[in-house]
Amino acid sequence: MADWLKIPSKNKRREEDIPEPYEIVCVCGVSLSGYRRKGPYRHACQQCNEAYFILPRNTYPAPKARKKKKQLPKQQQLSDFILNSAFVTRLREKRKAKQEARKPAEANSATETRAEVSPFELPAPRTRLITPFRGILAGIILIVGLTGYGILNSRKMEQASDALKAATQTGNQMLEQEDLIAANDAYQEAFQALTVLGRTDPAANEIRQTSRELLAMNTQAVSPLFEIAEEAVVQIKQSGVDSWKTLFEVRYADTWIIFEATLLPVESLEETEQSRYRLNLPVLLDEYTLYLDLTEPAFEEYLKSHQGQPVIFAAQIVDFQQDASRPDTGIIELNGETAFLWSHLKLYKLLGIEFDEFQNREQIEKLLNQQSRFLGLTE
Repeated sequence: MADWLKIPSKNKRREEDIPEPYEIVCVCGVSLSGYRRKGPYRHACQQCNEAYFILPRNTYPAPKARKKKKQLPKQQQLSDFILNSAFVTRLREKRKAKQEARKPAEANSATETRAEVSPFELPAPRTRLITPFRGILAGIILIVGLTGYGILNSRKMEQASDALKAATQTGNQMLEQEDLIAANDAYQEAFQALTVLGRTDPAANEIRQTSRELLAMNTQAVSPLFEIAEEAVVQIKQSGVDSWKTLFEVRYADTWIIFEATLLPVESLEETEQSRYRLNLPVLLDEYTLYLDLTEPAFEEYLKSHQGQPVIFAAQIVDFQQDASRPDTGIIELNGETAFLWSHLKLYKLLGIEFDEFQNREQIEKLLNQQSRFLGLTE
């Protein structure tokens, strides 16, 4: 067996004439290539003289693949054996004979009687909507949802409480510095925090009242009433009533005016008509008269209990209407829903009002204290 490599097959002898190329890369980067020989040998690099061992040709052919016999799985063999057995064949023949004998009888009775329904054709049983498992699952989901809502609501309340404290402190500091714009921003933030907290105690109502007064002070109408009346006369003469109403809406709608006046009820012909009050401060020009009407004020109970007395209040401008019966008369309508009574003397002074014999400080303070008691605020 020492010379077994020298005994190739006949087919391999025929393949010896086919060259077997090889190619390697030297460490110096030069490509070495050639054809394999019958015996091993060394191939030296001509650039660096590095020698490489080259294997000889393969003298033996590749092994032949064995042919595998197709075999059926054991389960399939067993099932084929059972189905083709004599016993199963007899049963199949008997069943076929019964079916053939039953067909004429079924054809005759199909028109007379209804065939019995097979139990396999019955509808699926109804399932209950509420089951113990579904009830437990719904309870778990409800508990988790309520717990999550409670946690979120608690955090929201804590944040609102912190924001209220910080905003109120900042607003008071700005009021001491008479910075009305910064104070208004701080108190509006405090107002929103009170809305979240839902507080209605006297301290919360005091903050709400201050925020309303600061908002009215910072969003007053750009012109006083006399200038508005003069502007109305000019615009109506030049462009007409419709043009003036459009301009009035752009410039003055939703702005605030602060009044110290007496509100007199306006008699209405219809009982269903809204209650209206007219200020006893008409703006009288040479050729034009301007009235101010307040519709359904929020403090109407105060007006009824203190009839004929002056009132300090703030109201938003809604619209301008021309008197149909008198073309030289106009009416500025005020929003009664957002109107409110004034209560703070300090903020009233910051409007630029100077007390004198006509504006008596004691009388103004007494009037504001009376309105504060009606609002449930501290004097």
